[in-house]
Amino acid sequence: MKNLLSLMVAGVLAMSAAVGGAQPLAPVPEPMAASVASGGPIELYRCVKYVDLREMAPCAKPMIVEVRDPCWKPDPCNPCGKPQCVKVQICVPECSCCPPTVKCSKNGKNVRYDFGKYAVDIRGKKGYIEVDYQD
Repeated sequence: MKNLLSLMVAGVLAMSAAVGGAQPLAPVPEPMAASVASGGPIELYRCVKYVDLREMAPCAKPMIVEVRDPCWKPDPCNPCGKPQCVKVQICVPECSCCPPTVKCSKNGKNVRYDFGKYAVDIRGKKGYIEVDYQD
């Protein structure tokens, strides 16, 4: 079995050498995870669609916010159960002097972070989250 594996590896190396100038495929990037003060990584929700990136504030800095999980459904056996939350990275104006005005609608499904001139709308869709920048 070990010989078969080494033979397969040698074949792959020979094929890549025969191709010559071809560049290897780049690895698929993982979603960014920021670290918190406790030192542990934060796992970000993967299914996020960013809209109107040109309307983002110049020199914006990343901020991680929690929103309701778009795939969460209430449990019929536990009607008092709270919805699960996921973390999403948004970019906010760097020099905002005051905290943003946060407005929630549709039971937390839609959230708006208003920074005055700039705003970020976060909407829960079917199976994904949409982050829409407004100027």
